[in-house]
Amino acid sequence: MKISAAILLATVWFTTPSLLLASGASHTGLPPKEPIKNTRALTPDEQVVQDLLNLYAEAFKEKSLEKAEMAVIPGDFTIIESGYPNWEWDDFRDNHFLAEMKDFSDIEYQIDLITGELNEELGFAVYQYKAGGKFRGTPTSIAGFGTAIIEKYQGEWRLHHIHTSAPRSQLEQTAYSNGENTD
Repeated sequence: MKISAAILLATVWFTTPSLLLASGASHTGLPPKEPIKNTRALTPDEQVVQDLLNLYAEAFKEKSLEKAEMAVIPGDFTIIESGYPNWEWDDFRDNHFLAEMKDFSDIEYQIDLITGELNEELGFAVYQYKAGGKFRGTPTSIAGFGTAIIEKYQGEWRLHHIHTSAPRSQLEQTAYSNGENTD
């Protein structure tokens, strides 16, 4: 599926209340405000989504390109992190994942599913994340929310698109403490 069709489907899912209600997000039609694990056990489909998110997080914690490529659709993956896009897997791999792995140590990365669903060939996730470690020896951390479009690829669920955000104050504090210019 092309990204434009996947984004359109995700937009319909998130903007049509009747579809959101059908997703089992909650009885009010609004997504829960905290990770599912804080209130109940995950359904089998939710566990599949959580396991995929865990694999993605493990790739960072272990600096494992192999695990990262098991979590995403290598030829058809996009990510937007707090406003910065990587439109292709190669760009993300080379200019983000591998580049950051050189500078980070003691990485911790936790992703907790808030709501999600799988439907035949396509699914979605809304999640909370916390990441931290040492950037060139200096402790740093960030937390926020993310959404993911999940697609069946060669018989397995994979991440097709991720969009994360964190409060601007965190982003600015992290940038300043790392000596980056945010202007």
